[in-house]
Amino acid sequence: MVISATNKMFLLTFVLFVLCVVLFFVLVSLRRNEKTLQWDNFIRRGQTRRTDNGDTNHWYYVIRDLDKIRTLADIRHIERSSRLEVTHSGFVVHGIDYEIAFDRVPSSSLEPTSSAQDDDYILTLVKRKIYPWDMKVKPGATDMG
Repeated sequence: MVISATNKMFLLTFVLFVLCVVLFFVLVSLRRNEKTLQWDNFIRRGQTRRTDNGDTNHWYYVIRDLDKIRTLADIRHIERSSRLEVTHSGFVVHGIDYEIAFDRVPSSSLEPTSSAQDDDYILTLVKRKIYPWDMKVKPGATDMG
């Protein structure tokens, strides 16, 4: 059986198309696994209130209030590029697109020696960076300078 030049080009094109489709699905699955692993590491960071050396694990409070943060602001990627800044009144989580503030709530015990061991933190501010494409025009508003 002899394959004509037209059929050879069709078969070659078909094989290349199938290879591209397979490569696309492999890359999508790798990216998905990477995002899942990144999210799992982020959640694992905040599993306990205390670190191994006894310090306060501030990520615990961020993970605990994650649902509140999501309802207050549409933050798409809280796990990437976040850093903590401990302040006098609590701590602040700085990210690329957001800033989340937590304030310290002192313990209700009467013992003055319990200081930081029983302190709790409460979510006080979620500030998200607004991009021009996120802004919504109010109905009836005009842009007539």
